[in-house]
Amino acid sequence: MAARSGGRVTVLRVLPLDDREDPLAVEHLRRWVESDLPPLDSSPPMAYAIAYGLPGIEIPRFAEQAHADLLVLGRTPRSRATRLLLGDTADAVARRSRVPCLFICPSGTAIRRFLVAVEGSERGMVVLRVARALAHELDAELRLITVDPPYHGEPAHLAAAIPSTRSERLGSHVRETLGRELEVRRGEPAQEILGAVSEHLPDVLVLGCHRGGPAGAIEAGSVARRLIHAAPCAVLTVPL
Repeated sequence: MAARSGGRVTVLRVLPLDDREDPLAVEHLRRWVESDLPPLDSSPPMAYAIAYGLPGIEIPRFAEQAHADLLVLGRTPRSRATRLLLGDTADAVARRSRVPCLFICPSGTAIRRFLVAVEGSERGMVVLRVARALAHELDAELRLITVDPPYHGEPAHLAAAIPSTRSERLGSHVRETLGRELEVRRGEPAQEILGAVSEHLPDVLVLGCHRGGPAGAIEAGSVARRLIHAAPCAVLTVPL
């Protein structure tokens, strides 16, 4: 991604406070990365950095101090019980970061298709702008979806046929600015978005993510926090 966009890459490793006396920590990190990184035709500039403390705190802090445009992290799908016992760096970073975060699965592939979950507020439009800019840099396909809340007793298949006023306005905005159609679904947001992921098979799911909130109880938290763990593809969270 950085090679295509002309970006600069900083590789950060967070170590325990007890390891602060190691003067060769940065050099060890550089050797480890460069020994495992496949060569590129146009390698971007690479820098290396070490922080000390808790990863969920130090990673977003470093990104803010370094004026980063994007945080890229791996994520490991875990069961609900495992998350409650071990905590989760991806969740902690998403709750604290002031910059977009791209969470990559271990079996990550090339990024060619984005599925962007949007809502009609002005703040929600930030998600669309970030996704559009990144898709442009990567020459990737952009598909957009919004989820209307269900009405009591209404069949779910009526959502697309009778969208809410909010979704109608949002669909008009998407057509005018992007020349694309907005897919409208109705139901529980996380469930409907996962259904769209299964149907469209995107490489990246893009979501808005509200900062803050309690750690641990992910199932009771925001839709974005739940989808970071449940989505089978990479997830890009945009802070709101």
